[in-house]
Amino acid sequence: MLSTLYFKNSIAAIIIMFCIGSTCFAQSGMKDYGGHWEGLLSSPQNFSIKVTVKKEKTGSYILTLSAGQSSVKKQFKLLAGNTFEVKPDSDLVIKGIINTEQKQIRLMIRSVQWSYHTMLTAPKTGEYTGRWNILLASNFRPEFYVSVEAGDTDTTKYEAYCFSADTRFSGFVCGGLVQQGDSIHFKDFRTGTRFKGRLAKDAITLQASIAGMPITNVTLHRSAADWDLSSRASKLPFNGNVPANMNDGLSVSSLKAAGFDERYLKLMADSINANKITNTHSVLISRSGKLVYEQYFNGFDEGTVHDMRSASKSISSALVGIAIDKGLLKDTAQKLISFLPQRFKHVADNDTRKQAISIGSLLTMSSGLDAIDFGIDRKSVASEDEYQNSPDWLKTVVEAPMINYPGTHANYSSANPYLLGVIMDTVVKQPFATFIDHQLFEPLGINNYIVFNDPLNRPYFGGGMHLRPRDMLKFGLLYADGGKWKNRQIIGKNWVDASFKKYLVLENHPEKNEYGFLWWHYHYLVNGKPINTIEARGAGGQYIFIVPQYRLVVVITSANFRNRRVWQPEKIMENYILPAVATR
Repeated sequence: MLSTLYFKNSIAAIIIMFCIGSTCFAQSGMKDYGGHWEGLLSSPQNFSIKVTVKKEKTGSYILTLSAGQSSVKKQFKLLAGNTFEVKPDSDLVIKGIINTEQKQIRLMIRSVQWSYHTMLTAPKTGEYTGRWNILLASNFRPEFYVSVEAGDTDTTKYEAYCFSADTRFSGFVCGGLVQQGDSIHFKDFRTGTRFKGRLAKDAITLQASIAGMPITNVTLHRSAADWDLSSRASKLPFNGNVPANMNDGLSVSSLKAAGFDERYLKLMADSINANKITNTHSVLISRSGKLVYEQYFNGFDEGTVHDMRSASKSISSALVGIAIDKGLLKDTAQKLISFLPQRFKHVADNDTRKQAISIGSLLTMSSGLDAIDFGIDRKSVASEDEYQNSPDWLKTVVEAPMINYPGTHANYSSANPYLLGVIMDTVVKQPFATFIDHQLFEPLGINNYIVFNDPLNRPYFGGGMHLRPRDMLKFGLLYADGGKWKNRQIIGKNWVDASFKKYLVLENHPEKNEYGFLWWHYHYLVNGKPINTIEARGAGGQYIFIVPQYRLVVVITSANFRNRRVWQPEKIMENYILPAVATR
């Protein structure tokens, strides 16, 4: 369920969600700067960048990125189909498609590990404008912290771990630090942010920039006390009002009209605010296709995209289904080996088990590869931690030994959907990220999201998409209605039905859940009666619940990454949400 980061020294970014990054200082001169540092960002709102596209009289266009008093401009001309591509620097590629009738631009900003998707609109002036929130939120908390520490194995090298008190951002992953005298510079491999700084006697100054454009500064001094990285968000009481109609495709109604006993949900909200239910960020409930409850906690809001972690594996399953619907793939019986690059064709020589790995076995976590992410008493050769820390992800996975015949034993493994992404990248002839947007997210009215990329800039099917909780709910509603959204069949009903079947039991999971096509099965006991669910699940407590018995779709997002409370959304469902509707 983990979406592990590229570098071993980024473990802190998983342990603490608001870790902003880590990087190695190769120079021994950093010894004098060992310890904890802190400061205040000068312009935290500048991590939200204004993006403008304007047509010139000559027929060409100008794209402008601006933050505060800084800006960078790039001229471009339209390509076929009203598309364009701009490269402000080596780490940043901006692609868009202009819809002149709707006066909007669907924009994709690929910045190393992440591809941001956002919308520019031109309601009156003919100038398309929008915002690129680098750190997921429009206005960021200013507290910024750095810990400079010697390496574990080489004490002449130093690492800098950076932290933010704003829990909405899941963290920078920095590297490549160079020190020249009292100057340092490094970059972030998630967002493309570059940092340059100066080492003073009693301070470290850092400037963050994008595409050469300064966006904020911070002066760090030695910390006099322990850092306070806890959320300072105010506690919000239970809100049982009808959710806001945001004209985003979601219909809304009241809890009363949907038949809920509000007392249970009030107890839930009180327990979240009292931190008895820990680190919960959002709870959204729909019944019969209508959103009836929406509440955010611990500083989160309806506009902030959330790291879905492995809950986005279910989105990966949907994309495979769309590819089959469109004839890009024949069926789930097709074999992995036929899609691998030529340099890996040998991996199945004289190995009938590896030759038998099919799309279906990858969808059901039953490839048979030694690629088990957790729950066993040994280190699996191609677990997510292993292949994501290897120089060649695909080589590590496809050369892993076989431990079972495909389709006979299921063990949860992110390597399986990762291979599905490799297959999809082979058959999709247009840019893969464009395919995902056009075939799934655009029809659902999802405009603000992030796709996590693998080292070859393919969307990573193992997990890590960032969506607004409202948009996660849309995806759940799509499946709850047999692949249909607003009377449009986006995914074939046959695929949805096949995805929800129970194929095998996940043997490495303690609860031995039954498993579909990258969907979990579970059941809850309410008043002694079982209630069956189909679920998308992600590390830390990112869940989409589909409850056919009560026509419910529920979204819960959380940040329980290392406190052994990843299961907490299940308890919220069993103790509060399901009783609120089942006891009426």
